[in-house]
Amino acid sequence: MTDHNRFIALYCRVSTDEQAREGVSLDEQQERLKAYCRAMGWDEHPLLFIDDGYSAKNLDRPQLNKLLNEINKGTISKILVTKLDRLSRRLLDLLRLIDTFQDQKVSFISISESFDTNTPSGRLTLQVLGAVAEFERERIRERVFDNMLHAANQGKWLSQSPYGYDLKEKELIINEVESKVVKRVFDLYLNKGLGYYSIAKQLNEEGIPSKQKKEWSIRSIKLMLTNPVYKGTLMWNRVDRSSQKQVEKNEDEWVIIEHSHPVIITEEVWEAVQKRVHKKNMPSRAKTSPHLLGGLLKCGKCGASMSISWTGSRTKRKRVYRCSANKNKGTCTSKPYNATDVESWFKHGLLHLSNSINQSYVIMIANQVKEEENNEIQQQIRSAKNRYKRKVEAYTAGLIELVDLQNEKERMERILLEAENREVPPSFNASELEEVLNNKISTIIDAIDTLPVVEAKSFVQTLVEKVILFEEKDIEIVLSVPT
Repeated sequence: MTDHNRFIALYCRVSTDEQAREGVSLDEQQERLKAYCRAMGWDEHPLLFIDDGYSAKNLDRPQLNKLLNEINKGTISKILVTKLDRLSRRLLDLLRLIDTFQDQKVSFISISESFDTNTPSGRLTLQVLGAVAEFERERIRERVFDNMLHAANQGKWLSQSPYGYDLKEKELIINEVESKVVKRVFDLYLNKGLGYYSIAKQLNEEGIPSKQKKEWSIRSIKLMLTNPVYKGTLMWNRVDRSSQKQVEKNEDEWVIIEHSHPVIITEEVWEAVQKRVHKKNMPSRAKTSPHLLGGLLKCGKCGASMSISWTGSRTKRKRVYRCSANKNKGTCTSKPYNATDVESWFKHGLLHLSNSINQSYVIMIANQVKEEENNEIQQQIRSAKNRYKRKVEAYTAGLIELVDLQNEKERMERILLEAENREVPPSFNASELEEVLNNKISTIIDAIDTLPVVEAKSFVQTLVEKVILFEEKDIEIVLSVPT
């Protein structure tokens, strides 16, 4: 649309407390703006937008909104005001509006300040105002951060309450109905072996709504299972949201407050779930395949996965497990094995495993767990020392204050003390652990006999990491380390 088909807009505003003040009346504003148009030789009839009795602190004004609609339609070429404060007294709001005008190729003129965004001097003034506004934004951001950091350290929750909790006076309290769903989701994932999709589907089929009354999704289930809020931890300042693309900050910038509110999930269960979340997952297609060992079975000759193939004629098709390296590359000499036979060998292998589990086996498993825990502890110690080292470098460079360095040192010492206390070998009852393992294997065998394959496979995955097929009836069942 050319300027010949566009109009000049005159915007006037007066607040309730300004109406009696000389020099700001609506009539005077209109006359001055019309006189300016005549002096500039702009003879076309201007459009008037008049907000009577509205403060400049709020952009939600009827005539301003109407003007913005016309701008979006492309019907306005210039906007005139008597002073900048007629549009807004807030610099950030003013610049935001001017940005909108420029996006639509609309020039903005304030006749008192001789401010015209269509001239070089006007654009220079705009750049200076923009720099001042950016400084103002940074100061506001710093104040907000300091206030929120103080609130976080006081255990105050800084956003809307997550599912399972209600917010009362900025503190989280347990929602009895929702917390039962949270416990169920953790149980379905950890003990029943269901994945994110299966859990979301089950909740949706039962008509259980999320916090926002929407349906559950893979993403919402994963967020719930990985949210430390359920073990009583407040975590803030983890993500930088200042730009369109969210970026995770360095761990030493996170604000982590342990035991800040009531727990729904115990620390042990939450940690066990995190191990499964971060473990290399079986492909989703293998999880839902109607074959018991799909995604679990490995070739004993080359280590590749074994998947289902079909042999025989169309009328006499037979399921077989076949090495993918043999099938796709021809690099393995393993032969196909009847799938029903392999699944039967697996079941008998579980029965044999159950009968052979004794206290010495349980002690071996417990030692594996201890070794894994020690590795995690050492990783935590390394991370804490590296964070403190970075803070020392930042303090030496004058980037942080001494109090920040002291806080980081206290945090490191706390982690080291906790790690030292955890290094004491955990006490366990071998007989109880033996019973737990046997019960779990019995549950899996019952599931194989009574449940649909996909559901039975979910139970199998809670204990079995992989199954290696060497020869006829020669299989190895590798269990996941219990958590």
